[in-house]
Amino acid sequence: MKKFMVRCDIEGASGVVSYDQAEPGKSEYEIGRSYFMSDLIALIEGLKEGGADEVHIYDEHCAGRNILLDRLPAKKGVFVYAGKPLYLAKCPGGLDDSFEGLILLGFHSKRGSKGCLLNHTYEPDLADILVNGTSVGEIGMEALLAADFGVPLVMVTADSAGIAEARAFGTKNCEYVCVKESLGEYGARVYPLGVTADMIREAAKRAAIRSYIRTELRGNARIELRFFDTPFAARYRKKYESELLGDTISALWCEYQRRKTEIAAELAGE
Repeated sequence: MKKFMVRCDIEGASGVVSYDQAEPGKSEYEIGRSYFMSDLIALIEGLKEGGADEVHIYDEHCAGRNILLDRLPAKKGVFVYAGKPLYLAKCPGGLDDSFEGLILLGFHSKRGSKGCLLNHTYEPDLADILVNGTSVGEIGMEALLAADFGVPLVMVTADSAGIAEARAFGTKNCEYVCVKESLGEYGARVYPLGVTADMIREAAKRAAIRSYIRTELRGNARIELRFFDTPFAARYRKKYESELLGDTISALWCEYQRRKTEIAAELAGE
């Protein structure tokens, strides 16, 4: 059985050039959401055309409530992880070694990528993440989490800066789909949705047809978190060290997710 895990974001979706288009409640969010859905629908169609038996879609953006279920193709074997399911070390975000490959849809460059479109790393509190001494953004972290289970990165859709970043983590035959060209932090050269949908659909079909070599990267792991000066960061530093050490990146990242949830609840209750 061919199963693919799809992690979704919106800032790197076709046409999105502003946080007003990416953040729920903002003035242009429904426009950005429709652009994102165009990309996601094309991806699912391409994967199924290429022979994928199951497509598991994890909505990572904000509160994880961005996918319009009534617009998804009515195809068997399509599953959506919505809201914020617990991250467990044995299967972070539903990911385990049963998947053929990881696909990142709508991603972007890491925080600090000078002059790059909507660059950031997960949440406003994080300035940087270092994994075994190397700075990574969301693309790198998601690829490394999957690698713990031997699941290769097989396809990425993003702006040009995100694609450049992703090339360090994909397989030899990874499909890279540049849906817009970054022209600054809040500007890009964008394409008609029909054009990017065709690009994504064809790339997804090729990705589903291929077979991939699985290589687990488990071993000694270290994650160092660098924060901005925020209330969350102050509370985190008071309770925990900024460095996490352990056997796997996935276990360390799950521990950070637990700490983040704990601290957020404390701050909300004050």
